[in-house]
Amino acid sequence: MADLQMVLSEAVKLNRSILQFLKFSIYTDYDDLSGLDIDRTDSEQLLLWEELRRITDKLADVQEYVSYLTRPITEVSILRKGTAGKYRTAKGHFYDCRSSIEALVTDEYHEVPYWTRTVVEHNREDYYLVGYKDLPMKGLRVRVRSAA
Repeated sequence: MADLQMVLSEAVKLNRSILQFLKFSIYTDYDDLSGLDIDRTDSEQLLLWEELRRITDKLADVQEYVSYLTRPITEVSILRKGTAGKYRTAKGHFYDCRSSIEALVTDEYHEVPYWTRTVVEHNREDYYLVGYKDLPMKGLRVRVRSAA
């Protein structure tokens, strides 16, 4: 039976192929397939282009998710509110609207606290985690991973 580390290892292998495909399709140059040479008067080519665009968008998401999981953790810290109202880690990593964040959270579905990846937003009063509005950011345990 496969375990979690074996599945991650296979995902990393798959990720190499996905990245190669994204480069081949020139998706990495344009963030879409607009650079492909197609006959825009050919209805069959337009269908193929549209379907491949959907596929490459999803593959690009998969590639980013797997890459994220393999980036080393550079800091584990408790959030404090800075003078500008933004939350920061001990090493100075700041969070504001639309910042990606990895936080240790609790909920009614899990028996233990667990790490999750979400986004920070602001409600005109304070910052909060999307999906965890009732969880205060002050004192929240977070992890920071190296840049891509």
